Amino acid sequence: MGGGGKNQFSSMYQYHKIGCPIAWVSGFLNKWSFFKIKLNTDTCKNCGVCDKECYISTLEPTKFSLYKADKENPGSSYSCSKCLKCVAACPNGSLKYKV
Repeated sequence: MGGGGKNQFSSMYQYHKIGCPIAWVSGFLNKWSFFKIKLNTDTCKNCGVCDKECYISTLEPTKFSLYKADKENPGSSYSCSKCLKCVAACPNGSLKYKV
């Protein structure tokens, strides 16, 4: 993001998670949701495009990753708003949002 876009994004993100009661409920339920962002490890090329697109992985790369096995899945995080940019960005369709 150029031209201060990251600061603008951070402000909007904070408003979304702090100022919106619907975001509180959806964030709280992320860990127990039936629908999850799932990775097909057989087709994943470990290119990292999904992590570059995910705002959670971008803000906390040492803790979250969609494709690295030793990291937490950001889709289960309280902060995930299920924007699905990670799913759309995957060049070979290894990420799916499903039960």
